[in-house]
Amino acid sequence: MFFFFQDSKAEKKITPQYYYGIKTYIRRMFQLTAQSQRVQVLLQFLRGQANKRATFLEILTHLNEQLPLLEQKKISRRTLEGDLQFIREDLGLNLKHVNISRKHSYQLMEIDGIQAELKQDVESLMLHQLAKNLGLEHYPENSAASSTLESVLSFSFSALDDGGKAMNLAKDIVQSIFEQEAIQFWYKPIHTTYRSKLQIVAPLQVKFYDGRFYLVAVDYKDNSEDQFKRTIKIFAFDMIEDYVIAPAQLESEEGNSSVRTIHFHHADLAHKVGLKDYFKHCLGVARFKDSEPEYIRIKFTDWAMSYVRERLLHRSQRIVVDHPNYMVAELYIYRTYELDMLLARFREFGVEVK
Repeated sequence: MFFFFQDSKAEKKITPQYYYGIKTYIRRMFQLTAQSQRVQVLLQFLRGQANKRATFLEILTHLNEQLPLLEQKKISRRTLEGDLQFIREDLGLNLKHVNISRKHSYQLMEIDGIQAELKQDVESLMLHQLAKNLGLEHYPENSAASSTLESVLSFSFSALDDGGKAMNLAKDIVQSIFEQEAIQFWYKPIHTTYRSKLQIVAPLQVKFYDGRFYLVAVDYKDNSEDQFKRTIKIFAFDMIEDYVIAPAQLESEEGNSSVRTIHFHHADLAHKVGLKDYFKHCLGVARFKDSEPEYIRIKFTDWAMSYVRERLLHRSQRIVVDHPNYMVAELYIYRTYELDMLLARFREFGVEVK
C-alpha cells in the first residue's frame, strides 16, 4: 500500500516502512503520556505518606488500584522499576532507597523550598529571642532609624550549612513529638567502629549545642504498659543514617498484615525521666551514667581572662580568684569529654587547677 503526502513544495511518497515508523512514534508518544500519568499518581502518593516514604509493594498496590480509574492497565514490578528510574534520572528528583526496620522503602527528598522557609522561621525566632534578651524586641517600632533589626543583629547558624538535612530532620522529629509517636532510625555512634544499630525511641526534645543538632530521647523497651526505659539518651543528628527517621510500628497481634504506630505521652514521660533538670549540670549535652557533678576550677590567663569574664561557660560559673595577671573560675558540672574540648580551645591560657 502506498500513501502520498501533499507538500507545498513537492509530493513525497511514504513507504510501508515509514508508515510503520510513524505508528511506532505515535505508540511511544502515548506510552510516554501513560508513564507521565503513572509518575504523577506515584509522586502524589509519596507526598501524602508520612516522611514521603513507602515500600515498593505499597507503591505498586496503590498504582494498580488507581490506574484502572484513569483507564490504564495495571502494571508489573518491572514497569514500576522503570518508572522509579525515570523519576531519578530523567526528572532529576531525589528519590532515595532507604532501609528502615528491615523494610526497603523509597523516600522522596524534597527539602529545598521547605528548608528555606523553615530556616527563615528558625532564624527569625532566634533573632526575636536574642532581641528580647537585649531589651530590643520593640526596636523596629520605636526606632526612627531606617535600619531593621536584621541589619544590626547578625549571627551564624552553622548547622544550616549541610544542605538543609539537619533542619529537615529537626522538623520531622518535632512533628513526631507533637503527635507523640515513637520513631526508629539507624544510628552509628561516633566513638565506636561498630556498624549502625537500629534505634527505637520516644523523642522528647531537639537540642542545639556548639554547631550541632541533637535528639534527646528515651529507648523503647517492650510492648508493655511501662514500654519505655527511664534513661535519657542523646543522638547526634549527623550520626543518624541519611538523616532519615520513620514511625516506629508494631505488627498487629491478630496475625494479619496490619501495623500500628507506637505512641507515648510526652509530658508524662518527660517528667518520669527528669528532662527539665537533666542538662542542669551539663557543660553541653553529655553526661555519663551514674556520674555526679563536681566542682571544677580552671585558671585563665592573658586574653582568656576577658573572654571568660564576659561570657559564661556554664550557668554555675563564679570567679573565685581575680588577680591582675590571672583568674580562676569555678564550675559545678559533669566531667566529660566536653570539658577536654573546652580546655583545648584555650590551650595554655586555660588549665584545670585543684
